Amino acid sequence: MADNKGSSALAPRSRSAPQVVSPRNKVNVALPFSKITAEEPMTMKAGDWISLAGLVILVIGFSVVIWQLIRIAHASEADQASHQVNREEADSLAGQPDSPNAGRPD
Repeated sequence: MADNKGSSALAPRSRSAPQVVSPRNKVNVALPFSKITAEEPMTMKAGDWISLAGLVILVIGFSVVIWQLIRIAHASEADQASHQVNREEADSLAGQPDSPNAGRPD
């Protein structure tokens, strides 16, 4: 029975690692300023052109919105300054002090 004990244990099987399949298109990307190369040139399809056009329209739209917001902010600042000047002129014509705290002793 002692001889049977040693033979009943299973020896570990060695399995080979699965094969790694490399992609067909090899792309070399190293540093940000390096050239990106591909073996097969890619042709743009209709869907790619539509996506690119959508991206261009999106960028133009955002830049117009930002430009309008800047224009509105400048107009608002000019309007506030104009109202301040008009208020000061009206106060000086009426003979009132420029600030509400001008006549009060501290």
